[in-house]
Amino acid sequence: MEQQTPSNDPLPQRPEAPEPLQPGAPENPQPNPDQRAADQFDLMELKSARTLSTVATIAGPVSFIIGGVALSSVALVCAILAFTKTRRVLRKGSGPNSSFANIVKQTAVMGIFISCVALVLNLIGLMAMIPILMDAMRTGDYSAILGESAASLQGGTGAPSDGNGGGNPWG
Repeated sequence: MEQQTPSNDPLPQRPEAPEPLQPGAPENPQPNPDQRAADQFDLMELKSARTLSTVATIAGPVSFIIGGVALSSVALVCAILAFTKTRRVLRKGSGPNSSFANIVKQTAVMGIFISCVALVLNLIGLMAMIPILMDAMRTGDYSAILGESAASLQGGTGAPSDGNGGGNPWG
C-alpha cells in the first residue's frame, strides 16, 4: 500500500485552530440577538406577504366565476398589502431574506396586475347588467335575465301578470 503524503493529498486538511487575526483586520462579528430577532420578524412578514400574494393571484381569476367585483377587490387589497410588506423588508437593506423578498415582491406585483384586470372586467360586466336588472325589477319580467326559467316565477305563462300583482311576483 502506498501512503499518501500531505503534498499529494487531493483534499487539503482543515486546520484545527483558527488562524490568528491580523492587526487591523475586522473581526467576524457574531450575529447579535437583536439582529436575529429582526431577521425572524422580517421572515414572518415575508411569509405573510407570500400568503397574501398567493391569495391575490388565485382570487383574481376565480372572481370571474363566483365572486365578481367583491372578490376581485379583496384580491387587489391582498396584493397591495403583500407589496407594501415586501417593500418594507427590502428597505432595510440586504440581509438573509432579501432574495426571498424579491421573489415575493414579483408575485405581489403579478397579483396586483391580475386583480386589477379582474376588477376592471368585473366592473364592466356589472355596469352592463345594472340596467337589465333594474328593468327586470321594475317590470317583473325576468325573462331577460333568467330566460325560460322565468316562466315558473310568473305562473307559467312567461308573460307579465295581468295587473293583479302589478307585475311583481311577490304580489
